[in-house]
Amino acid sequence: MDKITIIVPVYNVENYIRDAIDSAIQQTYQNIEILLIDDGSKDSSRKNLRRISRKR
Repeated sequence: MDKITIIVPVYNVENYIRDAIDSAIQQTYQNIEILLIDDGSKDSSRKNLRRISRKR
């Protein structure tokens, strides 16, 4: 199976980023990597990404 990369742009989405990540993880195709690219968010998006990545 080929590896698929899911690229998720992140900009001021602190309220939605967890749902986006969960959606990507729950796909039926399992050979994936998820890249979350923060583009200078002014909210807590980056902090949330760090917290989520530590749990994995």
